[in-house]
Amino acid sequence: MSIPPGLLARRTSELPRQLWHLGGLMSIRVTAGDTDGAVSVVEQQALRGYSTPPHVHSREDETLVVLAGELEYTVGGRDGVLKAGESAFLPRHKAHRFAVISERAHYLMLITPGGFEEMFQVVNSPASEDGDAHTPTDPGLMAAESASRGATLFRDDPAERARQAELLAAAPGTAESYRYFAAQIAGPGPTFDDVIDGLVVAAHRIPSDPGHARALILLGILAEASHDAVSPRLPEILHAVGPDQPESVLLALAFLGAHFREHADAVLAATTGLSDEDRQRLERCLADPDPDRIGRSWPTPALWELNEAERELDRRWRDEGRWDAATVRAIWDAETTSLLAFMGAKADHHVERNARV
Repeated sequence: MSIPPGLLARRTSELPRQLWHLGGLMSIRVTAGDTDGAVSVVEQQALRGYSTPPHVHSREDETLVVLAGELEYTVGGRDGVLKAGESAFLPRHKAHRFAVISERAHYLMLITPGGFEEMFQVVNSPASEDGDAHTPTDPGLMAAESASRGATLFRDDPAERARQAELLAAAPGTAESYRYFAAQIAGPGPTFDDVIDGLVVAAHRIPSDPGHARALILLGILAEASHDAVSPRLPEILHAVGPDQPESVLLALAFLGAHFREHADAVLAATTGLSDEDRQRLERCLADPDPDRIGRSWPTPALWELNEAERELDRRWRDEGRWDAATVRAIWDAETTSLLAFMGAKADHHVERNARV
């Protein structure tokens, strides 16, 4: 169990338990010192508009329990709404945030193991439940104190996201803008809708500047964590890119499209110019799990010819495995992941070599 240094040595009376936090009233009902570090319980009351910054913990899990009102939350890229009597688990190592969307809300936050409540006690001003005027929480201090306890806060900067998206849409695309969006996608924080919007707009510019195929690669990476957010945009992207594209664009488009079996026909129709080897990789990623094709997916059959003895050896290997459906799916998905990694790396190499931005 990892507990911030010195926490259990402090008497709970030494730090305030009634606090103003981001404009909401916080009451620390149970501290780590009360439970030998096992759990902390924090009660909060807040008005509409209260919102935590996106953040991720490395030491503790959180559980939200709504007593009254409604909360909107995001965890691991998935959104949800909690009403009175409902709860949500926000595990460590997954970025999350939540906000009050009703007129007011009353809820509990359970922290396991306990200890992180000390951050609230250090950075916030004391309060009483009879309505003291609150002092704003210093975001810089909160970020620093959170970091010292193994948690990372992500600054939500919509103005900067909008600026970078505008650069891609209205001016020659810049490597800096793509580095910015890559950091947004690859980091542990949540991916905002306008990041997807900006990359889709950039994809529209591919016919005039193939260097924007970088947007397709980033959307493919994003699809692995936020499939349902990217999938509805794929038809628009395929239409915007159009046929007769250079190899770098086709490879990037194949990497993106390989994530979406529901769009298989459209993806295959848009990538007819691929080489036989790249085409077979794409077809394999879009295929439904088939035990008879396991072992034939990497690097791809296009790279060799199998004789009958090799085919028979392959059949015996599969038969002797006696795999159930779950095992077949696990092997199939692992091979698909390997193929996607190869396709993404190859696309990135070709785009980087041929891009002007």
